[in-house]
Amino acid sequence: NYRDLYSEPPPPGLVPSCAEGGVLGILPGVVATLQATEVIKVLLKLGDVASGRLIIYDALKMVFRQLKVRKHGGYEIKELIDYKEFCGIPQQEASNNEEAEIKEITVHEYKTLRQDGQEHQLIDVREPHEDDIVNIAGSELKPLNTIQQYFDELDKSQKYIVHCKMGGRSAKAVRQMQAAGFTDVTNLIGGITKWVEEVDPSLPSY
Repeated sequence: NYRDLYSEPPPPGLVPSCAEGGVLGILPGVVATLQATEVIKVLLKLGDVASGRLIIYDALKMVFRQLKVRKHGGYEIKELIDYKEFCGIPQQEASNNEEAEIKEITVHEYKTLRQDGQEHQLIDVREPHEDDIVNIAGSELKPLNTIQQYFDELDKSQKYIVHCKMGGRSAKAVRQMQAAGFTDVTNLIGGITKWVEEVDPSLPSY
């Protein structure tokens, strides 16, 4: 049971979305094949089923490891989280309407805005460990899962540019700020990834 490894899922926004985090395309296929093999073994009552073990596959080193997993009691799954929200996958009907409400700016447009000296505040909604790797000069780190705590400290009439790694978390932050009454909030398309690729390649990427 996955809850034997992690008793509570992290709140939405604490981890990068599936699109931002990324995965080597072949890995799900490898894992799915292993899972299918286990199902066949269970149905045919063959071999040593991997129940009670966590199989870890390191594709870069071509190494498999196994860890024993104990069943933990004391928790009860009362409801499932909204996995579409958790993984940063907006529902199709809502996405079209929500996208229309969000102002966006490209990295080149934002570069011009900075060069022109237009007054604004750049908010970075990534996690501290991401900020340790790379950041855009002048940005203020306010992780998505805590950003609402800062709303009372921010001037709602000021101009804000919001960014994350690729634009998913920052879009959520923009919607939250708009709902809280901020009048001029813009999402940086492509986030810091696009900024590094197209504006400042001297910065590290991840």
